[in-house]
Amino acid sequence: MTIFHDDEFVEIDLLLRRGGHINRANMALYDYMCQHLTQLKDFYTRYGCSLYQHPDGFFFATVKGGKLQTRLLPKSCVHLGMFIALKARDPEITRSSGRISVNQLLQDIETSVPRDILQQVYAPKRREAFVDECINDELKKALKMLAELGFIELTDLAIRPLEAISRFAELARSNNDPSDENRLNLIVTRGVVFSEGDDASEGDTDE
Repeated sequence: MTIFHDDEFVEIDLLLRRGGHINRANMALYDYMCQHLTQLKDFYTRYGCSLYQHPDGFFFATVKGGKLQTRLLPKSCVHLGMFIALKARDPEITRSSGRISVNQLLQDIETSVPRDILQQVYAPKRREAFVDECINDELKKALKMLAELGFIELTDLAIRPLEAISRFAELARSNNDPSDENRLNLIVTRGVVFSEGDDASEGDTDE
């Protein structure tokens, strides 16, 4: 039985090619992945892709030396993803149904991360007069990209971290500089892709 005419396959294919994640939050697509995982793995292998099911349950694909063009996540998304992954473990978040106010999140990152680090990540080479405005704009762009890739749900007022945010947790625990042993584990078991310049990035996403 072919799956390639199914509406679910088309939606999943578009998500995975963009570097997106299939979380339990979308139960219809998640169940479809579970039911057809073997066929889907065989299909993406032909493109040089690896289809993963993370230990936390969600699905994603990585591309390495395959036939699909890819790009690494911007540093802004990696940095913000790690910050959200740590925030998601806060008991206060659990008591608020897992939701974090966007305004509170932006305030927390600006007060807990040194300004020179924020400038380096979100506003490199910007004139001092425009740094704060640029940081705020880039944080909002990074939130939007994280939502598009299935790491979080995003509304105008709040975000809700999804299972896929745990892809950033391993990097956060190692301060984005894992040991050789941990790096190998991240590559093999978590699908993390590292750039040649040793800047860690959370997997390839398609152009």
